[in-house]
Amino acid sequence: MKFLLDYVFPITVITPTPSASTAFLKQVCVVAKPKSGQEMNVGNFYECTNMTQVAARTDNTNAQQLFNANMSKVYVLLANDLDLTTPLSSGEGSQFYTLLVSDDFDDDDINTVIGTPAVAATLTAGSLTFTAVTPGAAGNSIYVEMVDDVAGGSEWAHAEIGEGILVTVHMNDGGSTAQAIKDAIEDSLSASNLITVSITEGEESNNQSDMSPTPLADGADAITSSEVGVQVGTWDGVIGVYSSDTDVLQDQAVVQNRCAFYGNETNKAKNLFYAFGKLLVAASWRNQQYIDMPFDDEIDELGEANSLFDDKISFVLNDDEFGKRLGLFAVGGKAIVAPYILKNLQVDLQSAALTWISGNQPAYTIKEASLLETRLREDVINALYINTGLIEAGTVSITLLEENFVATGAINVSEPKALWRVVSEMRQTL
Repeated sequence: MKFLLDYVFPITVITPTPSASTAFLKQVCVVAKPKSGQEMNVGNFYECTNMTQVAARTDNTNAQQLFNANMSKVYVLLANDLDLTTPLSSGEGSQFYTLLVSDDFDDDDINTVIGTPAVAATLTAGSLTFTAVTPGAAGNSIYVEMVDDVAGGSEWAHAEIGEGILVTVHMNDGGSTAQAIKDAIEDSLSASNLITVSITEGEESNNQSDMSPTPLADGADAITSSEVGVQVGTWDGVIGVYSSDTDVLQDQAVVQNRCAFYGNETNKAKNLFYAFGKLLVAASWRNQQYIDMPFDDEIDELGEANSLFDDKISFVLNDDEFGKRLGLFAVGGKAIVAPYILKNLQVDLQSAALTWISGNQPAYTIKEASLLETRLREDVINALYINTGLIEAGTVSITLLEENFVATGAINVSEPKALWRVVSEMRQTL
């Protein structure tokens, strides 16, 4: 047996951790209602490579547009409503980054949770308005009194918590200005932790009157409605929804990572699905603006198109010369590729850091931190994102914290800004 070399010069081979896969960013899941006989499979995911497999689970045909856009595989999630928190929290939810709501679901199904925010209790006395620091009904238990027991200019305040909460201001009746009382409360830690004070504009110098203990009023706790809407828990991918009601789409278009797509009552979600299919099969992240689209949603007037663009509602326009074109493709008011690029960058940075650390077994020194920082900046941010035009700029920093080598970074990425519409003015001069 040949072992002299290993005896004289033993070598330990350290194999770095392989790079993480970003394939999930190119995968899509269709949410659809189950067909008759599939009701027991609600909440389950199915990987489908053709429409025959899709048709075995649901009567919805939106997935056909994904295959028409040359996707080779889709996931189908069977659901009766759009509270998808439980199924998406399973391991299956990590297989894709795009979730498309089929036209099995209507406007009432997709509306986000509508609720009433908590309201802070207030009290107005003279030129002063007192407001509870913490919104909610509990603020109605705060009382404010102004006691005439000091000279003007010597105002002070404090708070006591007993059976109720009492903020007391020691002041001079008719001799203490609104500004002096406000300053006294803000100078008191116990009082300012409970209430804030504002003064009616222009009345800062007005003298105020004393006041017996008076409660703040009209504070109310937050109320959440019974509407479910699209609920995905901690799943952080892109969600596409369609509607023919622009009011509904306006509400959806401002939601982070939400693509609100206009479809008429005939085509419904077909163009939404085709557009996402083209996005996900592309070799690189491109916005897909003005590509050919299969269906006419009857947006053929400039005013309609401008209105949808201004609201960042995605849509297909119909032009007599150029045919059906994707007029806008946006998510949360940004270019459609924005969340995909940022997620891709996050995974690439994490993966590169893990691979370098496992392969180099670095010591916890400033020098090693600098080497890791260089690799992430040059090999990932510059080479893969800035030099390819996916982002304009980005930085990462690696630091030491106490005795720990902290492999985390501060990333500053300029959002992809292209929505590819140029507004210009041509002016004729005499």
